[in-house]
Amino acid sequence: METTLNFITDEERFNWIRENLYVPVVCDVLDSMGYRNQAMHHRLRPLDPENCVIVGRARTFRWMDTDYVMDDPYGLEIEAMDALGKGDVVVHSTDPAGTNAPWGELMSTIAKRNGATGCICDSMIRDCRKIMAMDFPVFYGGIRPLDSLGRGRVMAYDVPVRCGDVLVHPHELIFSDFDGIVVIPQGLEDEVLLQAYEKVTKENQSRIDLLNGDSLRTVFDRYGVL
Repeated sequence: METTLNFITDEERFNWIRENLYVPVVCDVLDSMGYRNQAMHHRLRPLDPENCVIVGRARTFRWMDTDYVMDDPYGLEIEAMDALGKGDVVVHSTDPAGTNAPWGELMSTIAKRNGATGCICDSMIRDCRKIMAMDFPVFYGGIRPLDSLGRGRVMAYDVPVRCGDVLVHPHELIFSDFDGIVVIPQGLEDEVLLQAYEKVTKENQSRIDLLNGDSLRTVFDRYGVL
């Protein structure tokens, strides 16, 4: 039976992804379509391995280093956080220096209250136990207790940012699980999801045939997946 995608809302789309797909198979499909740099770097790992599935739209934060405290240092950061909505995923630009932790308990609190589904922070985070206690999924590059005040500030949001070695555009589809994080370009979403579902179906049947005694060569020749 041919599968078609007839999502009316993003919520329906996100729920279907959670129920039917996993990150590696989506990466495989993107590879086959020539998009071979859509998986974020392996340095980004889930704060809570039991709560690491994130599906939603990227809301990007572009950070810059600072060495002084300016007037209204949290201005754009607060504006961006208050603008978060249902199904959003906070995506912080990469901070190679790791000078501060721009994500913590209060950011998680307002993000979750506003309906955001998770945070991808290619930098430091803090208040880790409190974030885990509120069941808000976060991927992070490191842990450090230092505030961003006088060390970094948001210079723009909802702009293209590089996170985990992937250029992420605002509102692109973000999907994470324990294996990592993948970014799906907007113009490819339906085709990627359909092909990923077909591959999952073939992998499920391959597993059954392998357990029933067929050789890997036989199963691969039958379904063409590995």
